[in-house]
Amino acid sequence: MTSNNNHHDETITTDPSVEVPYQDKKKMPVSSETSNQDSSSDEEHGAGGKLKSNDTEQAATLGPFKEEKEDPQKQQEEEDDDEQLFQFLTGMKDDLKARAPHYASDWGKPQSVFTVFNATIFAFVIQLIPALIFAELMERQTEGNLATAETLMSSAIIGIIYAIFAGQPLVIMGITGPVSLLLGTSYGLAGQFDADYFPFFFWICLWAGVLHILSALVGLVSLVWKVTPFTSQIFEFFIAVTFIYNSLRDLIQPIQLGGGDVRDDPNDISDLERSAGYAAFFIGILTCFIAWSLHFAETWIFFSRQMRTFLTSYNTLIAVVVATAFSYIPGMDQDAAMERVNVVAPWDWQPSAPRSWVVNPVEGISARGIFAAFIPGFMFFLLFIIDHNVSSILTQSPKFNLKKPSAYHWDFFVLGVTFFPCAILGLPPGNGLIPQAPLHCRALCTREHQTDEYGVRREVVTHCEEQRWSGLGQAVLMFVALSAFTVISWIPKGCLFGLLLYLGMSAMHGNEIWERMLMVFIYAKKRPKIPVVRYVKWSTVQVWTLIQMGCALGIFAVAQFASVGYLYPALLTLLVPFRSYILDRCFEQEDIKHLDPAEETEEEYHDEQRLIHHAFHDEASVDEEELAIPTRAEFRGQGLKRALMNTNRRHTIGHGEPDDILHMEVAKAVIDLDLEDEKHPSIFEVVTAGEASDPKLKASASITNLVEHEEANDNLNRRLDAKLS
Repeated sequence: MTSNNNHHDETITTDPSVEVPYQDKKKMPVSSETSNQDSSSDEEHGAGGKLKSNDTEQAATLGPFKEEKEDPQKQQEEEDDDEQLFQFLTGMKDDLKARAPHYASDWGKPQSVFTVFNATIFAFVIQLIPALIFAELMERQTEGNLATAETLMSSAIIGIIYAIFAGQPLVIMGITGPVSLLLGTSYGLAGQFDADYFPFFFWICLWAGVLHILSALVGLVSLVWKVTPFTSQIFEFFIAVTFIYNSLRDLIQPIQLGGGDVRDDPNDISDLERSAGYAAFFIGILTCFIAWSLHFAETWIFFSRQMRTFLTSYNTLIAVVVATAFSYIPGMDQDAAMERVNVVAPWDWQPSAPRSWVVNPVEGISARGIFAAFIPGFMFFLLFIIDHNVSSILTQSPKFNLKKPSAYHWDFFVLGVTFFPCAILGLPPGNGLIPQAPLHCRALCTREHQTDEYGVRREVVTHCEEQRWSGLGQAVLMFVALSAFTVISWIPKGCLFGLLLYLGMSAMHGNEIWERMLMVFIYAKKRPKIPVVRYVKWSTVQVWTLIQMGCALGIFAVAQFASVGYLYPALLTLLVPFRSYILDRCFEQEDIKHLDPAEETEEEYHDEQRLIHHAFHDEASVDEEELAIPTRAEFRGQGLKRALMNTNRRHTIGHGEPDDILHMEVAKAVIDLDLEDEKHPSIFEVVTAGEASDPKLKASASITNLVEHEEANDNLNRRLDAKLS
């Protein structure tokens, strides 16, 4: 089968909202017998080794999700790469040895100053808006002790510390939804132990910081590689349900109870209060609608690509500005009754609660309270060892083509250090943000459009600005936000809850638990031909999905309604041994390989998502990976570990052969034309046979067009009809 060399159409600076496929920067390790052949083939194609003729039939039969046979030597090498736990200082020493030579260059002049400046502003915006949301949640749950001022100051301080001292400065720090939930659910513990809140909070942060530092010293950070998609999918589903529930609760409750205060008589609500409640609800739904619509602006046929990119990148900011302006329309906010962000404008640089900035750790707390604070401190440790490291790993994904090494152990040590200023000043602790940290890295990338031999146009990363200025700059801008409380005070609270609803919907979009629930209502032959559908009995898939959904909803119920809701990180952590030691004995190993694809690469995940959304929507759309917001559910422990640790591995689907893209297009055509799955090899054989003599194949938008429209390629269709008959 002949092929043409790739060509570059144009070079562009990345837009922050667009995800990119894997950069073909690394080649898969090969034996000495085939190294020369594969090397020359890679140089010829630019997208992987050439598909061997004797493998064509097998590749066509298996389709785009070919199973890769493990080489015993390769397996042994990968087993040798596995890090052992409890190696004192080994991981941190290796991290410092690897990153120290690059520290000076991290502060050097970037290749593109504009790219770094753009990424700085983008990272600031996408962190500021969620920070305001979570600050509002914490203010309600902690009776005003932790609010907007503390949240923004914490993001600034820990962001500056991390940008200067961390090994990987591309990870941006801030307050996340799980942190606000944990702080809110643990607030009542101080009262149970007769302790003042901030001394109790001091010891929570102190215990958590010590646990982080000790775990980094002994190498416990490697535990994150034990997390499989079973746990990460449940985690993301739990977060999505929590966000959606909290947003709808806080949008609807003021309508029924007048500002959220429980009344003996629900009818005892003034017309003004009811009007303000309905106005806030309308503002919230409007905000969510605008943010959700602009999220898909890349699929529009309106405006230029640059304008669509801008709308997608800053969709939350645009939604806030439009909804806030709408709230000031005459008649919308009668007598200024609508609730807005509660801040002192202009800010007097004092804490939200009547206290001093420096916390006295021994005043108002007993020894019993000090040791009781260890419980929520330990919960912070369990939460961050998963959440922060997943954020760090996704930020350093191979698709971003990073050249400098990672430093997971050292970074976790620095994260532990950030707890101490939070303890002293009474600020909420933070960790690596999802999806903001991967989006920040994406914004620093420069990409090229490349068209392969099949006419498929993709974008690959050619360079990423690996520096510390953007992370430091966005943290410093948080101090600017503290000076802009007058502007922040204009934002309606309903607007923030509408954005929280949007964040919940975004987390649900692409979550495989939710997608499998939707597939229940699809005819069997219409379901996307992803591995879990092709190779696992559907009743088994349903049982697995019900288990995951039950775990997620159970953790949600504990976190929201139980007095021990602060224990939810422990429940999330227990999912790992539950999957390994219980479910492993209840399901067939061949089924678990597809139900819990721990070995799956990130690109394979996105390829499956393309098929799923292609099956759900008849109309053509842009690459689903370009619209994807990085989530915890995207984390593939062992698959990402091999991709990150093996510097000789080529990151692509299957065997990394150029026909993988063609297989994906053929699979889409099978769905589009409602053909039997067995037709896939025939279509593939006919298409590949006609590729050399049919120039229209390269010009076609999809294989579906070639198969469906006879006028597009008469010869191809005649061969296909003969083959299918």
